[in-house]
Amino acid sequence: MFLRKWMKISFVLVLFISWILPTTSWASEADESGTFTMKVSTLMPNHGDTIEVVISGQKLTDVYAFEINLEYDPTRLTFIDAKSDAPGFSVPPIVKDSHIQLAHTKVGKGKGLEGEQSLFKLHFQAIQNGNNELTLSSVKLVDSKLGNFTKQINAKSTLTIHHPYAFDDLDSFDWAVEAIEDLASKGIVNGTGERQFSPEAAVTRADFLVLLMRALGMKGTVGQPFDDIKADAYYAQPVAIARNLGIVQGDEANQFHPKASITREDMMVLTDRALRVSNHLTQVGEQSDLLIFGDVSLISDYAFTSVATLVKIGLIHGYANQVFPQDTTNRAQAAVLIYNLLTYIK
Repeated sequence: MFLRKWMKISFVLVLFISWILPTTSWASEADESGTFTMKVSTLMPNHGDTIEVVISGQKLTDVYAFEINLEYDPTRLTFIDAKSDAPGFSVPPIVKDSHIQLAHTKVGKGKGLEGEQSLFKLHFQAIQNGNNELTLSSVKLVDSKLGNFTKQINAKSTLTIHHPYAFDDLDSFDWAVEAIEDLASKGIVNGTGERQFSPEAAVTRADFLVLLMRALGMKGTVGQPFDDIKADAYYAQPVAIARNLGIVQGDEANQFHPKASITREDMMVLTDRALRVSNHLTQVGEQSDLLIFGDVSLISDYAFTSVATLVKIGLIHGYANQVFPQDTTNRAQAAVLIYNLLTYIK
């Protein structure tokens, strides 16, 4: 019994040693053995989905052992595991950068695999939206006589990974996803293109005011127009109503500068005024509410109370212990503020 076991183990060791030797040129049954295919469970997975990839062989002839090589994009897919249903045992997968190497062998004497056989099932998780190409690059075959041969295959499958959300460009804005998706579902914010929100894009003064008025459902009579806003502009009426309500004022030249990017402190000033006009806010912030921030000195005098108030009631939290009052507001930040605002007034 011991001798028989030792002979089997020795045979397997010899077999695996043959894999690391240069591919031989002698003729073997492995040279003629079959075709190989790669089947992917879905070509359009959602972010977070598990994807199964099945590598199969057809018209196999005496395939005693095999080594499979695949290429993938590890920034979009995470490799989970690989298992073989073929008789015998598998070597643990070797994963390096974008390359995966799998190996499996039968055990004992006798012919190798014949006909059609599922060779390996791999599982990946989709972790990043976008296109990812899976490539079955080569299969190395070893027959029962230890003859080996490598087949170059280069079979490709392209996966398009989607977020289960309305927008595909929020990967670096996980802190804003809930707010953006909620507001989009209510028609308060819109995308900038097909499944695109452009979270890093700057928000103009006019666009933020339109967003604010829409979120609060504010209506009223139209006030005196600003000289730099055309009557047919999509934001003309909301701005004119906001002016009549005392939310916006303009400068000495009767201009609102609608296309200028809005600063974070001006965003807070308009929000503070709108909440008071709509009778949703009576509290007033103080300097003590801003003690956690290291850039309080950068807040303009006219904006100080508004910034302190929004921090006090939890609509603004800042980041990195700063409130960044003079920075330009981006679309993600504006969406989070509006989302917090709607939560506050419920």
